[in-house]
Amino acid sequence: MLVRRFIFLALAALTLGGISAATAQDLETYRQRQADLETLAGLFGELHHLRRTCDPRFEADTWRDRMKKLIELEEPQETEQQALVQAFNTGYRDAQRRYPRCDRRARDYAASRAAQGEPVIARLTAPLHAEEEEETLAPSPYVITPETE
Repeated sequence: MLVRRFIFLALAALTLGGISAATAQDLETYRQRQADLETLAGLFGELHHLRRTCDPRFEADTWRDRMKKLIELEEPQETEQQALVQAFNTGYRDAQRRYPRCDRRARDYAASRAAQGEPVIARLTAPLHAEEEEETLAPSPYVITPETE
């Protein structure tokens, strides 16, 4: 009886330990994604000011529109949406304060910030690429393969 109870408790602990590790990993993935989204929102805010200042004819609201699209696609909870909007506005105000007019430094900064966004975008889109790759590796139910004997 005591041995059975010990085995049951050991199995329960192992099972719960596995769930905890998976939950912790999911939480860490979630936190990283939120941090990346806020970083991207801040970059969008900076680029909105810089590109709007340097090239208003072609990029007047491009980055604001991208921010709106990001929120639309993500469908964040209210607090997460507020954090994204705040990051965008902070990025905009910081860039506005640093670069009130367009000059070589502003253009260089915009280019460097855009480049810094590439790894963030790569992390955010990695699960989509992995899912797409899995789909292409899976055999299609519509392809007829010859039977082997």
